[in-house]
Amino acid sequence: MQITGNDLIAAVKAESIVKQQWTAADQATINLDAMFDFLTDQLKQAQLVSVDTIISGDEPIHLAIETNLVNLPLRYASQLGKILINDPANEVNLYMFVEHPLVTHSGLRIELAASVAAYLDDEDSVKTKIAAFFDKEIATINQNLEAMEISAKS
Repeated sequence: MQITGNDLIAAVKAESIVKQQWTAADQATINLDAMFDFLTDQLKQAQLVSVDTIISGDEPIHLAIETNLVNLPLRYASQLGKILINDPANEVNLYMFVEHPLVTHSGLRIELAASVAAYLDDEDSVKTKIAAFFDKEIATINQNLEAMEISAKS
């Protein structure tokens, strides 16, 4: 799956990205299978997609996967426009995002999962990579939260 920078910018501005969101009551009830099934169905139809699971809590945790040409959330339309304008057609990638104030100083952690083509060729290994990334970042959030709680008691 390939797209030009201008076509991606147009799709973002026209809000023609296929989006789906789920909610989990807590970390024990996250259902990545639903997210992966939806993602796979849309990618097989060559759709640009953004899927997100929100883990409820005082500070919700967002776990997201998006198609993009660069490692920025699609909601950053103006930055994407500056970076991608007039770019030739390139392979569309899948990026994994975790958003929470305790995941990084910026509150956003982004990593490349794979190209869309690689995902469709070997879904299981890419799904495993994505799940491991989410697990690692949730563990980081939990460790930072625990450290804050211990510090507050001192």
